[in-house]
Amino acid sequence: MNPGRSLQNWLNSHGLGAIIAAVLGVIVVLALILVVGGYYIVTP
Repeated sequence: MNPGRSLQNWLNSHGLGAIIAAVLGVIVVLALILVVGGYYIVTP
C-alpha cells in the first residue's frame, strides 16, 4: 500500500474538523517552539 493511498483512506475516515484541528495543533506547537526558543536565545 503506497503512502498516497493510506493518506486518502485517512482523509476519508476522518472528518474535515479533525483535519483542521490537526493543522491548527501543529501550527500552535511550532509557534510555541519558536517563542520559547527565541526567549531562551535572547535571555542571557
